[in-house]
Amino acid sequence: MMSMRRYLLLCLPTLLFLGRVSGQFNFIYLAEVYGRSVDGLGNFQIQNLSGQTKTGQVVISVRENLSRTQVLTLYSPQFNVVAGTSYFPASVYAASRFAFANTPLAAIASQTRNFPPGEYTFCFRFLTGGHEESENCFDANIEPIVPIDLIYPADQDRICQKRPPLSWKPPVPFPATMRFRLLLTQKKRRSSVESLLMNSPLVLLDNIPTTSVNYPSYAPDLMEDSTYCWQVIAYQNGLILSRSDIWEFTVQCHDPVAPVGTDSYRELKTLVNGNYYYGTGYLKFTYTNSYGIKKLAYEILEVGQGAKRVKNLPDIPLVRGQNKIDLNLTELDLEEGKQYLLKVYPVNEPAVTVRFVYHENASVIP
Repeated sequence: MMSMRRYLLLCLPTLLFLGRVSGQFNFIYLAEVYGRSVDGLGNFQIQNLSGQTKTGQVVISVRENLSRTQVLTLYSPQFNVVAGTSYFPASVYAASRFAFANTPLAAIASQTRNFPPGEYTFCFRFLTGGHEESENCFDANIEPIVPIDLIYPADQDRICQKRPPLSWKPPVPFPATMRFRLLLTQKKRRSSVESLLMNSPLVLLDNIPTTSVNYPSYAPDLMEDSTYCWQVIAYQNGLILSRSDIWEFTVQCHDPVAPVGTDSYRELKTLVNGNYYYGTGYLKFTYTNSYGIKKLAYEILEVGQGAKRVKNLPDIPLVRGQNKIDLNLTELDLEEGKQYLLKVYPVNEPAVTVRFVYHENASVIP
């Protein structure tokens, strides 16, 4: 009995000491900002609340929760942490050891130095003499900086092409090893578009290295007055990184093409998702600037050429209220008879897309 009592008395001061030390180190880390990349793991601060300089090691573990897989563990060398709040030294981070797990997700992180989209937990531990002093964990939902954005055919568009080209913007970042899967199906009543795309698509193209494809030769022509849905999925090493929204378009060739008048201005919002327009000389439209923006945010893309941007677009100054805009097409590097997309980005509103066919003069318009 005396032996057991002496043992408890000897252990009690040790337990009290560990209890005081635990929690004397806190980590400050903005996971949603710096958790996108492996190199961002070094952007954190340490709070040393012990009142004295401590020597120890930082261990950072990264786990993806949806797949329940470990991604990597970072082991820093021993270094001194002064009292108060200080940044993790860059020299210590550079000398750290990175242990990547043997998983496809970890392989992507190792190759690209970026974490693929997912739900992550970042845990920071400070060890002194091999004993854990403290641990802080941070959760973050990592998404692509720029997700996939479908371009052509536009959502709710009406086109007169039964074998249309299909184009999209890739997510950012866009590593060279990323591939795309394209699904297209006919929209039917009382059918879930999502289930049709995943179970029985009319067109399924896989392992696409570019951001545009021609309608495949083996697939049947799209039918007049039928509506179709399509989606693009980005993946790498078998892991899905991003999905586009599902857009729909209708094949319709009997509606007249609406020419852009030479003496009238069309309201920008009325040009979206309708027919395409002939652009000769000037593209004239009105734009309501409710926020006092100084210049129009827009771009022009060539349809069917990998969404190639037209370069050297002029600045379009704006005033508050309604603006009448004359966009001089003859000064741009446009090709006769080709289709283009004018994409305008209003403030706090979805982008507006205008499709037009460029002609140098009105005499060639049928």
